[in-house]
Amino acid sequence: MEKQLTYDRLARLGFHRWWTPPAAVLAVLLVAAVAACGLVSIGLAVTWALGGRIDDSASIGSPLVDNILALASLALFIPVTLGVARLVQRRPAGTLHSVAGRLRWRWFAVCGCLAVAVAVLIMAALVLVYDDGAEVRLTIDPWRFLGLTLLLVVLVPLQAAGEEYVARGFLLQALGAYHRWVGIIGSALAFTLLHGLGTWSGFVALFVGAIIWALLVIRTGGLEVSIAAHAATNLFAFVATAATGGLDVVDDTNAADAPLGATLILLGGDLTYMACVIAALHLVARHRPQWMPANRRVVRVVADTPQDVPGVTATEDATFR
Repeated sequence: MEKQLTYDRLARLGFHRWWTPPAAVLAVLLVAAVAACGLVSIGLAVTWALGGRIDDSASIGSPLVDNILALASLALFIPVTLGVARLVQRRPAGTLHSVAGRLRWRWFAVCGCLAVAVAVLIMAALVLVYDDGAEVRLTIDPWRFLGLTLLLVVLVPLQAAGEEYVARGFLLQALGAYHRWVGIIGSALAFTLLHGLGTWSGFVALFVGAIIWALLVIRTGGLEVSIAAHAATNLFAFVATAATGGLDVVDDTNAADAPLGATLILLGGDLTYMACVIAALHLVARHRPQWMPANRRVVRVVADTPQDVPGVTATEDATFR
């Protein structure tokens, strides 16, 4: 017997009982917390060894080091979620990547190009609305800016991917094992709350945007579409912040604290990206069908069960529909 599972239902490929999703989420949080504490401890030791000043104003010694450690800590969610999926849920870790069991790099490249184009439009709109272009200039040493940019190019995509693996990946699938919309709403709410309450407009924009990204992930069958969008948006924002010395200042604000005008621009960017992805799907299907991402995984069920429930054993199958 064969079953077709969409991305949000792939947690049922492994060991599944009603209590498995909350247990797996708890495992992710505990392991991630321990790993983050270890990373911060290493950062603290290195800062102290290099003669860095450690005081009460920053957890490590400077806002820049704090920002770098925060990015690296969020990136830890990638190996943590993959490990918990394999060891706790007892399913192929690759099912977090996509229905293909891997990252589909050609489709990721398509999404990356679209994401960069939309991110440029978003940044241009924000600059024109709030700065009129007058404040856009490099205010730190050019060589230092170049070094920070290279560091951000490495860390920010990993940070964005880490957030996607835990929100649009692990949480969407864990809660989606109950029902698709439980996964979509639950993962979107968790993602929004992780950014804090902020302003009401920022909260709503983040929540709606998270739902849009979750729908795109399910429609395309993998995280490539959301990782590309998240990484492009964050990278432009961090590079712009670094150019003006913002990474050297203690600042706890994020997208949840954005004013109404900025949130409308960000939400408009999410809607534009969604429209571009849907258009790209039609173009790829027509001109590059080998790049077309599957949105379902076909599995061959070994033990015939009344429904896709606990105890189902499935073999890996490379056939998709």
